[in-house]
Amino acid sequence: MAEEIIFPKVDMDMAEGKIAHWYVHNGDRVARGQVIFEIETDKATMEIEAAADGILQGSDGATGVTLPVGHVLGWIVQPGETVPGVSARAPATAATDVGAGQAADTGPGGTDEADRAAIGSARDQTSGQADRPLRATPLARSIARAQGIDLRAVQGSGPSGRVLARDLGQHARASAGAAAGAEAIALHLHWFNRRAGVPLVLLHGFATSAGSWRLLAEQLADRPVLGIDLPNHGKSARADVTDLGMVARSVLQRLDQEGVRSLHLAGHSMGGGVALALAPLLAARLRSLTLIAPLGLGPEINGAFIDGLLRARSEASLRPWLRLLFADPARLTASFCATAWSELSSPEARDALAQMAQRLLPDGTQAESLRERLFELDVPLKLVWGSADRIVPVTQAEALGGAVALHRVPGVGHLPQIEVVPLLARLLRQQLAAGDALVPGDAS
Repeated sequence: MAEEIIFPKVDMDMAEGKIAHWYVHNGDRVARGQVIFEIETDKATMEIEAAADGILQGSDGATGVTLPVGHVLGWIVQPGETVPGVSARAPATAATDVGAGQAADTGPGGTDEADRAAIGSARDQTSGQADRPLRATPLARSIARAQGIDLRAVQGSGPSGRVLARDLGQHARASAGAAAGAEAIALHLHWFNRRAGVPLVLLHGFATSAGSWRLLAEQLADRPVLGIDLPNHGKSARADVTDLGMVARSVLQRLDQEGVRSLHLAGHSMGGGVALALAPLLAARLRSLTLIAPLGLGPEINGAFIDGLLRARSEASLRPWLRLLFADPARLTASFCATAWSELSSPEARDALAQMAQRLLPDGTQAESLRERLFELDVPLKLVWGSADRIVPVTQAEALGGAVALHRVPGVGHLPQIEVVPLLARLLRQQLAAGDALVPGDAS
């Protein structure tokens, strides 16, 4: 019997979302429990597994389109079965009109045995119930796909040898050798927009992930834009981070793996500090640098805010601290709270972030000053800062001289990428145009 695939509701107040990626196509055989597509909501990114064995049919394969909860995405059918609503006597092409030329199944007495064998083979190749080397959590599988890591080569530390996300970081360090491997952190990279041209690389702040840039990326849909989850955040591996330079070197390694030769760089808060540490390492590859309320320009930071994030043990106790991020606390939404809590709800995640905060922000103080780096750069450079920032004070941007363009935005807190998205997108477009103009004719 055909199994309907619908856009799932993954939380109580969810009404819509987007398909971020299809892992299978019409005509592909799938097995129950196999990841078949990935969804994006305003709260999170999540992998969705097949609910039955069979053959995918009826999917249009579209991504990036907003869909309501309950929308029918396709069906998992059995060999010889047609998509519901298509007559069993219809021509073969009717059952596969969106199947990219896949031939229809022949029905009873045809290739059923071969199809069943193929479905069984697909089951054996999924995350793995019988083959120990393929046991892995969905997060570990996602990171492994992004990093091109063979899970069979990773020693899992979970139950029954299951590979966990943290195991991938240990595997990367071991593979790189004792010297270089100490900083080989497996970082998750996500392309928001794949386009021709020099990409804009976005680095997020503390206790969030690359998904926090989604609204901004939508404003720049005509440009190539990618985000990277920093260590101990999002889908990236856990690691003992010693300083911003260590994170910067890991980001550089990930960009090299992705084949990114030239880039524009923007970073927010902690990600701004990482961007400032990364800029000299990029040298001529860097086209422009935009820093949004960055770390690294002064010692002050709201240590109580950091402690409050890490102490919170429920979404309700986290909410008062999140209000400090906005100039107008009324802008804090239930969706934003849920997303923030998803990053902090795991004790393992909180412990990793606490260790990171102890190194980068000991005793509520910024451990590193990268202020002089600003004067060493020869690319278009902007600082964007909310005048009402209660996390990192805008006064740290004073006395930088005329070489640094400062956009001090009135009535905005620590999150210009959420509070004034159109303005930030416009400033970034100026940066992209200025940086690209310095290397005419190069669309690398």
